[in-house]
Amino acid sequence: MHDRAKVPCLLLAEIAGGVHLAEKLGEAEAAYAVERSLNRMSRCAEAYQALGFAVKSDSLVAHFPDADSALLAAREMRERVRALPPMSGIKLVLKAGVVLETEAEGLGLDAEKLAVLLVESHGPDSIAVSENLGRVLTPSLRRLLGHAEDSLGEMPIPVLELGEAPPPSPAELRQEAQHAQKQMRVSYRGQNWVVDGTRPALLFGRDTGNDIVISDPRVSRRHARLELRNGLFYLADSSTNGTFLLEEGTPEHCVKREEFILGEKGHIGCGFSVNDNMSDVVAFALD
Repeated sequence: MHDRAKVPCLLLAEIAGGVHLAEKLGEAEAAYAVERSLNRMSRCAEAYQALGFAVKSDSLVAHFPDADSALLAAREMRERVRALPPMSGIKLVLKAGVVLETEAEGLGLDAEKLAVLLVESHGPDSIAVSENLGRVLTPSLRRLLGHAEDSLGEMPIPVLELGEAPPPSPAELRQEAQHAQKQMRVSYRGQNWVVDGTRPALLFGRDTGNDIVISDPRVSRRHARLELRNGLFYLADSSTNGTFLLEEGTPEHCVKREEFILGEKGHIGCGFSVNDNMSDVVAFALD
């Protein structure tokens, strides 16, 4: 769907097992083992073009320009830590969380705190990512994610987990990028529009000045817009009653006074549930 869309992401990676190692070997030996892991993780962050990173006593926080780089860096960190031999029978492992930097704002959190919640909700040797981040990965990487089945607590956002399958090769990623299409077809009552680089936004609402005019009292005059920005398609609501979004394979939800990254296919209800009035819904699909 996307050619490495430039969406800033945050990766938080922690080393698990250091406390047990300190109890058995002492603080100095444990600190050395953890430092060795952190050095490997730092080199991964640099290799995947981190915009910046900070190393703490047993963790690393890194910022990346796109979701693909962040996820590949997290996976490489996990593999490099796994490759280190155990000390006195105790093996250090990695726990990581990866989120979009902007998605925590609506929860009253910063991105690092949200990543901490992902890390704390999963067991050792795991990489948890927000579902929103999964949406902006290139398709071959998105296929490596699965629903987290062993979450240790309630999360404020849907969470996915990186599996064990090998990632696509650089050549596969380049080929996928070459075939990526950034075009969305939109239809309403027999009319059709295309949102792409030449027409990056489509407005809908009750006012006749909108591209899509929906004559329903629940629809605001300037209700919402569908916009292509930095390789991603956004649904941005500015209405009183909210915009209802029903995408294939997911429950309907309401987007209100916020933006939401669209998937590949679905229906939009302006001020009303999609199931309440199918004749007045807006349909969209990626070519």
